[in-house]
Amino acid sequence: MAETKQKEKKPSWGQGLKEEFGKIIWPTKESVAKQTFAVVVVSVVVGLIIAMLDAVIQLGVNFLIGLGA
Repeated sequence: MAETKQKEKKPSWGQGLKEEFGKIIWPTKESVAKQTFAVVVVSVVVGLIIAMLDAVIQLGVNFLIGLGA
């Protein structure tokens, strides 16, 4: 007798997506708040550093332009 293999049903795209979303470990609200605060603080600090560098470079360029006059 020939054995008949039943085809395994592949889960639909939506079912697979649902299963994958179930595997996600979502961060807590506290963790998201801390990370957001850290990103904002670092962004402000880097912005201030860039502003200071820009001011120093501008003073240097103005000094060099003044030497040529």
